[in-house]
Amino acid sequence: MIQVKSRDFVSAGPADGIGRPPFPPVRVTQISTSDSVGGAAIATRRLHHALGALGVRSQMLVARRGTRNPNVVEYNPFSPAPRIVGRLLFRLVRRWHRPSFLKAGAFLTPEWTLTGWRLLSQLPACDLVNLHWVADMVNFHTLPRLLARVPAVWTFHDMNAFTGGCHYNDACERFTANCGACPQLRCSAGEADMTRRVMQRKREIFRRLPTSRLTLVCPSSWLARETRRSSLCRQFDVRVIPNGVDVDQYHPVERAEARRRLNLPLDAHIVLFVAESLVDRRKGFGLLLKAFEALRNLEGLLLVTLGNSRRSGPLDPMWRDLGPIYDVERLRAAYSAADVFAIPSLQDNLPNTILESMACGTPVVAFATGGIAEAVSDGHTGLLAPTGDVSAYSLGLRRILEDGRLRHDLGVGARKRAEQDFTVELQARRYASLYQEILRAQAPAPSVHAPVLP
Repeated sequence: MIQVKSRDFVSAGPADGIGRPPFPPVRVTQISTSDSVGGAAIATRRLHHALGALGVRSQMLVARRGTRNPNVVEYNPFSPAPRIVGRLLFRLVRRWHRPSFLKAGAFLTPEWTLTGWRLLSQLPACDLVNLHWVADMVNFHTLPRLLARVPAVWTFHDMNAFTGGCHYNDACERFTANCGACPQLRCSAGEADMTRRVMQRKREIFRRLPTSRLTLVCPSSWLARETRRSSLCRQFDVRVIPNGVDVDQYHPVERAEARRRLNLPLDAHIVLFVAESLVDRRKGFGLLLKAFEALRNLEGLLLVTLGNSRRSGPLDPMWRDLGPIYDVERLRAAYSAADVFAIPSLQDNLPNTILESMACGTPVVAFATGGIAEAVSDGHTGLLAPTGDVSAYSLGLRRILEDGRLRHDLGVGARKRAEQDFTVELQARRYASLYQEILRAQAPAPSVHAPVLP
């Protein structure tokens, strides 16, 4: 199992009273492509709310607004056109600047975007910005001017910032040098392909970024190590602050009640899988189906999926697709209704779904990859299998489904771990501490006058 080094983490600092920050409030703008679509957007919104509860003056600047929070500002690259026109044009233009070729379960995003040219003019007044997942919204070429205005924290939710365009490298090591001949690019032209050109342009931009004005944050130690290995980010200060979950919203619900709410059979052995897209190869759904085949002799076995990609044709009687669920109450019921949460990702950072499942007291079976292996403690909060080993993965599912005592103990351990290490309040305190550290370092040193000699 991957060991997390405590020295990577940002200290939360001492607490003052029942939740007041130990430092004066700071104005920070969270910049994210969306505030509601995708795991990175959800993690950013949670951080934004938790910072506000601590007294930090946080606001969000997003290109795709899905909430009505007054502290979420919608970026309109086509202002003074009405916002509804800006939203429509953003969705159209973002398709044009991306490469038209799709790869199996992956996509590429270059460093430039046609919709990012007005960003600085619409940036709210603030002391510091926190960039998050900003693909299609932030043009990297504006970063030097952004840092000239305010210092920044950049939270990496995947690898896109320091690669030639991919969001996960899929075991390719070319991001440590120059990229090129991309194995994920279906129509790669060889060494001088699109990824090499993107990497070269990024390198010229990153060379102009003052290291004293930019701090990089990764939600997992795995991603922090990859960031430090990259040829673009070795010179920057890289910190680790895990994502958080609201353990008051996500908590265990009595299993029978949860199943009744979702119209699921009370006596079934339920395996839950959650993903924005069921067809993303990196998420490993195909491997889960193979592992599931080895469990078909279990009576009452049922696979429950949540996601946006429904299967065509009649559903297998052992498979119930609930479609996308965004309501917290129903999500809480889905996790609590399951005997085990299956996340067979081949590569991932620190998915929100793992933290949500753990907070609901549902044990996790996962491959020991990326930040997943840092959140799931093998034998304590769930079970880990070697990455890609379908037989070992299937065995882990079987152990939990057949052993009620093990399932209970892992669920209790999962909830306890979520309460201790992955609360959104702890995440917010760590960020607030980092913001203050950065602003102190930016403040001019007090002048020292030589004593006047008599």
